[in-house]
Amino acid sequence: MRVLKPALLSLMILVCVAQVGHAHRFYAAFTQIDLREKKQTVEIVHRLFTHDVEDMLQVTVGNPAGLGEKELEALLRDFVEGAFALYDGEGQRLPLTWIGMEYATDNVLIYQEAPLPADPSQFTVINRLFMKQFEEQKNTVNVEMNGDIRTRIFTKGRERQKVSFAEEE
Repeated sequence: MRVLKPALLSLMILVCVAQVGHAHRFYAAFTQIDLREKKQTVEIVHRLFTHDVEDMLQVTVGNPAGLGEKELEALLRDFVEGAFALYDGEGQRLPLTWIGMEYATDNVLIYQEAPLPADPSQFTVINRLFMKQFEEQKNTVNVEMNGDIRTRIFTKGRERQKVSFAEEE
């Protein structure tokens, strides 16, 4: 019986550590940017975690429970437009059009669009989503053009990054 107690204790400690590790929140947002030459558009989809959006709304408006759909969308629009931007290779900011949003239990999807610049081979991306709220925020951005994908990870201090399709990376 004494042999089982240390084994049982070890097993219990492993279970507790696994649960604590599983409960640890990570802070991330994901953005997909598709450069559509046939349609002459830049299509953007942001995937935000609902719990991060709720935390941001709590700080912004207090209790977000009473917000209507239009109020919620306006707040999220202001938030995204203030934290995310695209610039062409000439340094001109692309005018991003808000297309809409969808929300589910775990995710909020936000859709934006812009006209494709004359030279879509280079961009500068600014992504500060949730960086004011969370020290450890990491935002992943995938930019795709003609099947080629460039990925950038944005963190505090690295909120502005260049993406180029002009050369192999």
